[in-house]
Amino acid sequence: MLPEDFNCPFYDQNAQYSNYYNGYDDYGRINSYPTSAMPFQNAAPQEPYLEVQNQPARIAGDPPPILSNNPAVVTVVLFKELSGYPNYGNPSRNADILYTGNRGTWTFNTPAFLLVAGNFRPQLVIRAVLDDHSQVPVNRYALRITINGVVVHNGRVNLPHGTPAGGIFTNWRELTFNVPNIRSTTNITIENTSTTGPNDWIAFDWMELRLLPRSGGR
Repeated sequence: MLPEDFNCPFYDQNAQYSNYYNGYDDYGRINSYPTSAMPFQNAAPQEPYLEVQNQPARIAGDPPPILSNNPAVVTVVLFKELSGYPNYGNPSRNADILYTGNRGTWTFNTPAFLLVAGNFRPQLVIRAVLDDHSQVPVNRYALRITINGVVVHNGRVNLPHGTPAGGIFTNWRELTFNVPNIRSTTNITIENTSTTGPNDWIAFDWMELRLLPRSGGR
């Protein structure tokens, strides 16, 4: 340590302590003074700062996700909204209705470039439901469905009575049939062949002609 009576006009004692504290002298060299000469020698050592990142909890044995990235499949859909009767359809409210013994025909016009042989596998999808006459057994309802003159269905249909009664039905079902011979104009003829009363009916919300790619390019 320097003597108590040491006096130098060019010496700044406060700066000396500041340099001691920083651990370097005025020339950037590491201080070599005895530790007894350094101020703040009794200060508590600083604990090192550790940054802790919270990781999401993981249950032991929890398997990793299994993902796939298959190529997208091109599907062409020709959609026909049915709107003959202003009720029951969901969400449009509109639907077509066939009473017992009635028949109707709907058409799909298909662009020529979609009719290249072998490119697509056509399907007809009909969204349908029975009337809301819950007292009539469902096994008495039936349909005959013909596509371009070929019968694709003839008999009972797996459909429930529409609910809620008198309102927009919420329990529509989809009936799917393969199209045997798609044409530029495809005719869909449906006949209500049910053994129910003349005021009982079957409703149709919409139809879709789906052109699905053939598996394996066939």
